[in-house]
Amino acid sequence: MGLMIDAAVIGCGRMGAFTSDAVRRFAPPCWLPLAHAEAIRNHPALRLAALADTQADALERAAAHYGVAHTYLDPRRMIDDVRPSLAGIATRTIGRADILAHAVAAGTRALHVEKPLCNSMRELGALEALFAPEDVFITYGTIRRLLAPYRAAIEAVQSGRWGDLLEVQVNLGRGALYWTHPHSVDLLLYAAGGRAVESVSARLSGVEHGSHALEVESDPVVESASVWFTGGVEGRITRSPGSDLVLSCTGGQIAVEADGRTVTSYAPEGDDPYSVRRTLGSALTPDAPGGTLAPVSQLVACLQGDAAALTANAALKQDILLGQRILFAMVQSHAQAGRAVVPSEVDPGWSVLARSGTRFA
Repeated sequence: MGLMIDAAVIGCGRMGAFTSDAVRRFAPPCWLPLAHAEAIRNHPALRLAALADTQADALERAAAHYGVAHTYLDPRRMIDDVRPSLAGIATRTIGRADILAHAVAAGTRALHVEKPLCNSMRELGALEALFAPEDVFITYGTIRRLLAPYRAAIEAVQSGRWGDLLEVQVNLGRGALYWTHPHSVDLLLYAAGGRAVESVSARLSGVEHGSHALEVESDPVVESASVWFTGGVEGRITRSPGSDLVLSCTGGQIAVEADGRTVTSYAPEGDDPYSVRRTLGSALTPDAPGGTLAPVSQLVACLQGDAAALTANAALKQDILLGQRILFAMVQSHAQAGRAVVPSEVDPGWSVLARSGTRFA
């Protein structure tokens, strides 16, 4: 084994350090380990060197659980003192862009960042520049694209057996723009397979403005949204219940259901014109790693110079940035009565604080 890589986690709550009991009980096995600290501990090349959180009780609990001696109430001081090569950023969105900038400036080159990415188009522009260097590696909390069932579904579509891709539908229930739909948008981009985004349209509810017309203080519900890609492929976000990805092709459908619990095909067989549903059994066997260990493993491979990981991460960084821009395009589309918005034409003044009650996403 080579030298251990120092890693750290900023934010010691549900995603940073302690996976919820409900996820452990009900989620398919491919989702675990989910907490950043747990994933880092599960990677043989990483050492969890430090933890940071602005809440002393959360920090003390995580430090005791993981046996970490170096703890900080100031994330920036932790970055400056420890200089981790890899960091998990599991803070609230407000202030996250500044932490990312500080970490990269201090020499941290691999970052796993919770969603959403930032609160404003101004921050997004700064992050586009921050992510540009080839030796800065970023993964994101929208991890479905790295989990075995979703990869198997996309590979099935790309095989051509079910024809050409027509439509991608994501059903995550009636969710909020920032809390839920970074996941939806990332699935659309992943399924689109590199097709360029032509336009975005959306209708939202619960939009509450802040100090000016381009500031949204609430985390609005997405009632419907469409993302149109080149080649006539449409991505749709619905209010349908479930945790499903449905890929419709000219010759049938592939679906990832219940967050990866099952992967099915739905297509005609033989001379019968009516479709038959089949389980794609091989997709249910995780080929490791799962959960947050999957993106963390990609980051480690990038730090070690693995060519495939470097290529994959370069493409992933672009989707992360584009996904955040699409969220702002949805807000602008709603403000313009559902008009289709080209992502490159989003007004640079938009910001979303994403408050739900007294808390922010």
